[in-house]
Amino acid sequence: MIFDVFHSISDPVIGGRQLGSRTVFENTRDQAVLAESLGFDTFWLAESHFSSEVQKQTSLATIPNFSGEVGLNSDSFQLIQWLVGHTRKLNFGTGIHNIVGGSGGPIASADRANFIAFLNEAFWERTLHWGVASGRFPYQNAPFGLVPRDATERDFWPSLVRFAFLEALEIFLRLLSGEVLNSDRVGRYEIGEGDLIHYGARAEELRKKYTFPIPVKPRWSFESLQLVPNLLDRQHLRVVLGSSDPRALETGWKFWDLDLFNLSFTPPERIQALHEQMDTLCKKTQRAWHRSRLPRTVLTFVDPDSKKAHVLAHEVLDTYIEAMRGTAQVPDKNVLLERALIGDAVEVREQLHPENPRGIHADDRLMLWFEFNQNDGSAICRRMKYFMEEVAARL
Repeated sequence: MIFDVFHSISDPVIGGRQLGSRTVFENTRDQAVLAESLGFDTFWLAESHFSSEVQKQTSLATIPNFSGEVGLNSDSFQLIQWLVGHTRKLNFGTGIHNIVGGSGGPIASADRANFIAFLNEAFWERTLHWGVASGRFPYQNAPFGLVPRDATERDFWPSLVRFAFLEALEIFLRLLSGEVLNSDRVGRYEIGEGDLIHYGARAEELRKKYTFPIPVKPRWSFESLQLVPNLLDRQHLRVVLGSSDPRALETGWKFWDLDLFNLSFTPPERIQALHEQMDTLCKKTQRAWHRSRLPRTVLTFVDPDSKKAHVLAHEVLDTYIEAMRGTAQVPDKNVLLERALIGDAVEVREQLHPENPRGIHADDRLMLWFEFNQNDGSAICRRMKYFMEEVAARL
């Protein structure tokens, strides 16, 4: 089993106070250094863009009840370089990097990913797990042009958002692989009558209003480009797809040997089905699949005092669920508890057993989320140490 650390790099209001940005990043650095010393494999960094407090005032308010800043890492490239300077061998991952808006779009993202991969191959030789997706919230993409361009796009906006990510994914992967690419060579999309299944009560109205299929205008138009410096070796660069859309996997798989990123609340049976699907897909394309290629976040509440661990889990989840009230992104609290690691070392070792309902296997890669919605850096470090010494070392 491979144990990683996932870090949200957030500054929520906890107990009426925030840490402040500098302290958040100091804690992140200290936890990365500790993670390396304890034997964690990879340190995953959440990415976010723009103030979640200010977004409450806008028409795109998505998390109106979250107090504080949901994420402070607006530049994974610079943050990883900073953390590399404080560590010797720790690997790094992004969970996730926005290739649609946020960071400037797929061309800018590919350009910078190529450069940090070049530096890594030349000087660091860490493994970079570059998790990519479409961004966490609409307010982070809209400033970069991801808005409806006409009445038709307004009517079919959910489909347009999906197609924008598929287009961005292809551009990002093909440029990062070293291709000479222009927008005329990028796949085109159209809205078919079958897409109306996603539009509920509006489907019949849209069916009468439009003739299908409806061609979709590309989001990015550009002449031939090739990234520099030339990346001759990509053995330390993994691209991890942070999307459950089957079409995204189908699109990306043509251009890269993708890993998959999964969240803590994904049902165990769904994770097992994904492993089986990817194993079959790899065999068809002469690639090799193993379970560590599907990292999953796991909320982790461990303490020598089992009662303290359980109380902490309930308190943290109650606060988080209230903060996310009004969004469609948070499952039931009981589901979160059932899939988290909670308790003392004996309990957590039992929860990691393959026969436990959590469905964790001995060769899985787990991104342990110790600091989820918390701000006590010292306590988080103590729990990281306790986990590796009393849980991982005795499995």
